[in-house]
Formats: sequence, C-alpha cells, structure tokens
Amino acid sequence: MYEIEVCYKIIFEAMLEKPVLKSIAEKINEYTGAKVIFVSGTGKILAYSHTCEQDGSESIRWKHVTFSDYKKFCQEADTKEHQLVLQPVETMGRLAGYVVILYSEEESRRFFEELGSVIGQAVRHQFEDVVKETMVLQPMREAILAWSLFHGKADGIQQTEKIWTGQCIEVLMLKKDIQEKNVLWIKEIWDRYCICEETDRIQILFYGLRAKNTEEIYQKIMEKKIGCSISEPFGKLDRCVTKYELLKRMSMVNGLENDPVMKREKEWSVQGLYTYTTPLFKEAGLSDYRLLRLLQEDRENNTQLYYTLKVYLLNENNVTMAADSLHIHRNTLVYRLKQIRECIEADINDNETARELLAFMMMYDISRQDEKRQK
Repeated sequence: MYEIEVCYKIIFEAMLEKPVLKSIAEKINEYTGAKVIFVSGTGKILAYSHTCEQDGSESIRWKHVTFSDYKKFCQEADTKEHQLVLQPVETMGRLAGYVVILYSEEESRRFFEELGSVIGQAVRHQFEDVVKETMVLQPMREAILAWSLFHGKADGIQQTEKIWTGQCIEVLMLKKDIQEKNVLWIKEIWDRYCICEETDRIQILFYGLRAKNTEEIYQKIMEKKIGCSISEPFGKLDRCVTKYELLKRMSMVNGLENDPVMKREKEWSVQGLYTYTTPLFKEAGLSDYRLLRLLQEDRENNTQLYYTLKVYLLNENNVTMAADSLHIHRNTLVYRLKQIRECIEADINDNETARELLAFMMMYDISRQDEKRQK
C-alpha cells in the first residue's frame, strides 16, 4: 500500500526540478501507477504523466480538454477502465484549475483523494502564474465549448446546446492591442457570446444575430475603437474554424496606410485580391485618371478627398457609417462627396463605378506601400 508521507517527499523533490508540474506527474506515476493530469481553469492541459498518452485520449492529443471529453475530465465520472479523483485548485480567490488523478484500485480512493489535496496545495503557485496571464474570467465549461468551436472539435455542440440559432460573427483581438485587462465591455456589444482565450489572442463568437444586430455590433466596435479582425455573418457552426484561420491571417497583416482599427473580412479580402493583381495592372500600364485628379486636388488644396472616397466605398456607400469611421459630421461628409463627384465627374453611387474605383484605389495604395518598403 502507498504511504502519503512518501508522496510528500516525492512532491517536494519534484518541485525542485523543471518543469515542476511535469516532474510531479511523472514521479507520482512512478510510485503509485496513477496517471496525473493538470488542467487550467480554461481547459488547457498544463502537464501530465507520459502514461496518459497510451489511452489515445483526444484531449491529451490536443493538449486541451475537448467538449466531448469534458465529462471525463471535469466531473466525477468513474469508468470500468479507471477511477477518478478531481481536486480543484484555488488561487487568488478563484478556481484556477484541477488536479486529475486516474487510478485503478477502487479500494485506494481515500488515499488518492488525500493525495489530490496534497498536490493541489503544492502547485497553487504554478497555477497562480497561469491565472495572471488570463484576461477573461469565465466558467470552464464555457471556455471549453468556445475552444472546441474555434479548433474544429464542435461535434455534438449544436445538438446539446439549444442556444445556437440565427447568424454568427467571429472576432479576433490580439492581446497587445487590448487596452484594458478587464474585457467586460464585450457584454455591452451583445449578450450572447462565447470566448476562447489563448496566449496572445482572444477570439469571440457572437451568436443569435439578425441583420440589424450585425450592423449594431459593427457600429459599437467602431465607436469603442476596439482593434480587431472581424468576420462577415455566417450560419453554420462548422465554419467557425475556417473563419478563425482567416482572422488569424488578417491579424498578421500590418495593413495599408490609414487602415481602420476594425478589419472586416470583406475589406481585407479586397486588399488581398489586389495585392496579387497589382503587378498585372502595373505591367499592363493601367491606371484610373479620375483618381489621379482626386490626388492632385488633395495635394494642391490640402483636402482629404481621396481617403474620404475610399472609406465611403469600403462602407458600401453608407453615409452614416462612413462619417463615423472618418470621425466627422454627416453633413461634412455629404459636402466632401459633392466635391468628389464634381472633381472626378462620375457617379460614385453606381455599383459598377464604385467597384472600379475601389479596385484602383487598393492597387494604388498597395503599390505605394511597396515603394515605401523598397526605400
């Protein structure tokens, strides 16, 4: 039979080694044969004994508790294969995670419950470091659900979670761009959401949306000047992972001159398209003389007509949204648009004309960025 005093000695010795959690899990496994797993409050698997890999667990493979494995890891769910002890670890006044012990001898439960308590007390400092890096406080189940959606492990979620109706919008924010550690302002934007937090970024899924709600979310994010990459609305949960990968690529692009704080998927796609087609346009010697006249007007009279037109077209010719993006009064924008129409002698509200103008504006901006980088 195992002795708890021996475990004290094992844990103390393991804490002098690096990495601490991994060392404890391996040494306890060697002595008792039990498998030890450390899980953070967001569902991330921090460390485990190597024998856990023999079970072929999806969560061990992903180094994160998946939604389908949630009951196995985070509830007292004993099975024929093993018995389970789940020891909460509390630090800084909140639940920081769990010590999970999987063992085989049913008669040894009392010992492993005591062992779980001893380990939980010993590793509080290591879990405290994890808590300090966390910006979003939320129940573990919600965090695991969100992680599963964003990483393609959403099997069964739509069937078990009856809340998934309407359209969704996905948002990605880099932590370095977030001004406040407390991100409770998310609730002010829309009350139906789930959050997945990772080392350097935060992903949010707003769900249960209608067309009007979608525009309201875009508007509120612009008003709050929240730096983010944001998707267009979509209806199927299995598209979450595709949108996530797209937003990651968008967030890595520094953007063009005067790039908006909120990068919309549609706008970024236009920029990406013309990044590839610019050499072809330049080789063919194509240009738009209407825009050249606009640029000349800006140089000679110190106006901002070119940038005003670009923002107006990116906002789909919506005067209210464009004025908000430019931080000017609606009437000021209306006056500028009148000047632009007179200068380029074109109907900027005609769909075909608007697409042509925006295409050449993107081409011009990207070529100008290339020239600056070469210098």
